[in-house]
Amino acid sequence: MTRLFQNTVSALCYDLARRHCPAAFPYNDVVNFVLRQHARMPAFLRFPLAAATICFGIAGRRYHRQSPDQRVRRVEAWQGARLGACRDLMRFFESLVVVALYSREAGG
Repeated sequence: MTRLFQNTVSALCYDLARRHCPAAFPYNDVVNFVLRQHARMPAFLRFPLAAATICFGIAGRRYHRQSPDQRVRRVEAWQGARLGACRDLMRFFESLVVVALYSREAGG
């Protein structure tokens, strides 16, 4: 995938993980888990999800280059958006982040 996709996913995973488990920093393993799950998807799901993630990443200013406060506001805006696809995208990433965090704690 593109560098923009990876940077957006990384920043988003860090932000979502920090919200659920601030003491579990760093979150590189969480990011890698999410990227692996995305790579395992069939192409007919993987490419639209990547496109939606890139749209999220470039809407306004590049997500991964924003301040933490701005990023939190953008995630909250997408979580409460009128368009269901925006809410679903955030729910997808948040679900994978939570699974990765709790798998980590159970395993180690």
